[in-house]
Amino acid sequence: MDPKGKFQAIREADQNDQIGYVRHLCERFLEEHPDHGPALLRYSRNLIALGVYAEAQTALDHAEKVVPPQHLHLVLARRGHLLEAQGRFDEAVETFMEAHRLDPDDATYLIYAGGAAACRGDLHLALDFYDRASRCPEGCIDEAHFNRGGKLLALKRYDEAAEAYREALRLDPDYDIAKERLEDVERILADEAVVRAGPERTGSGA
Repeated sequence: MDPKGKFQAIREADQNDQIGYVRHLCERFLEEHPDHGPALLRYSRNLIALGVYAEAQTALDHAEKVVPPQHLHLVLARRGHLLEAQGRFDEAVETFMEAHRLDPDDATYLIYAGGAAACRGDLHLALDFYDRASRCPEGCIDEAHFNRGGKLLALKRYDEAAEAYREALRLDPDYDIAKERLEDVERILADEAVVRAGPERTGSGA
């Protein structure tokens, strides 16, 4: 099988979530093609998922040396995920932002940075990243709005959270979890409206 066919076999195994087989195929492929950037990135992602962090670090170190400069942001993003998996959230944020500086039009790395910031408990910083991501011209803008909604919900800014979920649904009407979160927030808003109206009704009947 030619290299293209072998790499396609890796992709298919990955799509089927055959996590052990993916590592096996990647290792065989990289023995013959040690500088193949896409294989190194897929291999490192697989190793992170398996919790084999030292080997993932080695694969990423090599990938950073061999990938073209225009693809370096992909390596940095994977390195950010490794740091996040290791619980090194501050470093993960910095690394995702370094990737973002290399690809500033895409919302992806701001979303990743927001996730890492949220993992360390900094909801306001996470919200700032998601705000910025929602204004990017490219990437998963619906996800940026959805994640904004989650942080606004956590901060009890319910009206803003509802608007964020509505914007996510405007961009993707089939975003089922956004529908569920919007219903959740709307229940809170409806209950708050009843509570606010309660004293007024009591006063008018006195």
